[in-house]
Order: sequence, then structure tokens, then C-alpha cells
Amino acid sequence: MKVIVINEFGAPDKFFEEQRDIPRPNADEVLVRIRAGSFNPIDYKLRQGRLGGDLPMVLGHDAAGIIEEVGRNVGRLRVADEVWAYLGGPCSNGAYAEYVSVPHEFVTVKPRILSFEEAASVPVTGLTANQSIRLKARPTGNHSVFVAGGAGGLGSAAIQILQMIGVEKIVATSGREASKKFIVNELRLNPRQVIDYPGKGLKQLTEEAIAANDGALFAKALDFVGGEMKRLCFELVDFDGDIVSTVDEFDPFTVPVWHGRASPLFRRSASLHFHSLRARGLYGPKDVWSSYTQQLHELTFLYEAQRLWPVGVRNIGELSVDTIRRGHEMLEAGGIQGKLIFSVPFQ
Repeated sequence: MKVIVINEFGAPDKFFEEQRDIPRPNADEVLVRIRAGSFNPIDYKLRQGRLGGDLPMVLGHDAAGIIEEVGRNVGRLRVADEVWAYLGGPCSNGAYAEYVSVPHEFVTVKPRILSFEEAASVPVTGLTANQSIRLKARPTGNHSVFVAGGAGGLGSAAIQILQMIGVEKIVATSGREASKKFIVNELRLNPRQVIDYPGKGLKQLTEEAIAANDGALFAKALDFVGGEMKRLCFELVDFDGDIVSTVDEFDPFTVPVWHGRASPLFRRSASLHFHSLRARGLYGPKDVWSSYTQQLHELTFLYEAQRLWPVGVRNIGELSVDTIRRGHEMLEAGGIQGKLIFSVPFQ
């Protein structure tokens, strides 16, 4: 099979094509013939060497395809099932390949109404957004929620989930005019609910976000950007509010735990939850793997019921060194609305 691999960390030019044997699934695994995959920020961070990992490495955390073989202990999936998969841990390789063998708990039948390309855009962002909101922040319809990074794959999934559970007071950030139009047109927010951040300081952004929330601080804040946007979340969250961030900071002092209006210590108390689903090897103990199956099943139901919908899915080409390099370059440059995906020809 063809894989796109790196043997050393660095720039996108480190990718090259290699031929490998098709992996054989273990007793508790399934072999998936990949039809499409997607690009996520975790991919280029791994490629850069910022998160470690063993080389050589085949990246890619999202895949959709067809089951070719099932392990002897797998009873709920069958050959020829059309599936989606989250490839964040002990799998044979990542999604930049023609085949992958993966524990069955991280694979479920994909929504029938989604194409392979659409399905491949969902697992990482869908699982991360769902866990960040419904397991960590836990907003209700009465809460106001600030979303740092509304137009990307994770932000667009989060806004949909917030809307689905009845949250109406949503304010999101955008980094450029195209992103603002995307949030308004595709995610159905009012233009007043979108804050442009380029060229503005923390004080101005804080004032604009509070004004968009009818002059009130926010009950919850979701940080999908990090850095200054995480600082902004601390400025905006109300007393006893919650901040959920999916972005780790390489400088531990970038965002002090007691920051902004909360200083000194006891003037305002806010809880910070760090949540990142997307690093290889972080499946957790094997006895909790079934929770991923349950969450993927839930996402399947929500997409088939059209309570969630794929937005901004952009196919940039077939699996090749050029396509993978281009995807990384585009994602690192920023300003992507929705998700970039690649397809794998069926031969």
C-alpha cells in the first residue's frame, strides 16, 4: 500500500511516499480501506516535532472508508461496512495511507447521508467539540458562551453543538472577513455575534465581546486558538464560569491561572479545563475505549437526523506527497474555514 511518511521532523518538504505491506488486523481490530482523510492542527504540530513521537511516522487522525477485514473478536462490524474512524492512538498507521488497522472501538458505521469526504471531516473535531462542550463546559440554554476561533473545523462543530442544545447567546471570533462571512452564512450566527480580532488589543476585544453579549460577562468560554485568545477568555468569563481550552501552551506562563479581573486571587474565580483529544497515544485506559464507540454512534445519529451538518468541507486532491504538503502549508498559514480533506482513489 501507499503511505505518505516522515522520517524526520521539520517542514512540509519532509514528506515522501513509501510502499508498505497492507497491515493485518489483530483479534480486536478492523482493517479499513481508506477513501478519504482530513487535516488537523495536531498533524503539523507532530510533523514539526513539537509533540514528540516515534519516527518514521504516518500522520493523519481522521479517516473514512470501507472495512476489508475484521479480527476474530469483532462482532459488531462487518466486511464492506462504510465507516469513519478516529486514529489517535494504537493503530497501524495514520490516515495518510491507503489502509489502516485500528481497534474496533474507534470505528463505527458512518452516517449514510454523508459522503466519504464529508465523513472524514468529522471524527477529530466532532469528538473534541462534543467532549469539550457536553462533558466539560456543560452549558445550558440559559448560558452565554464565547468561542475563540469560530470558523475552523473545531469552532464550526462547536457552534453547531451549542445551537443544537439550545444555547442562543453565542459570540465567536474571526480572523478575516471570509471567516466572518462563513460563520454568518454557514453557521447561522448574526453578524453582531462575530468579533473581528486582527489589529485589536486585548482591551478593545474584551469591550466588543461584552457589548455583543448585551453588556454581560460570559458563563462559559471555549478556546480553540490559544495564546492571546486564551487570555481573552480569562477576561470575558464571569464569576464561577468555565473556560475549556483544547490548545496547550508551550510557554507555561503565557496564561497565568489567576489572570485579568480575577487578580488578585479572590476577586473572581474561574475554572480552566484543558481538553485535547487529538494527540496520538491518548486513548486512555482500554476499559474506557468503549466511550469512543458510544460518542461516534451519537455523532452518527445527530448527522443522520441533520441536527449537525458538514460545513466548509474542501477536497484539495488525491493522496500524494504534493497534496499532503499542500494541506499542511494551507493549515499552517491559517484562515481556513471548515475542514480540508483529501481523497484516496478506489482501485
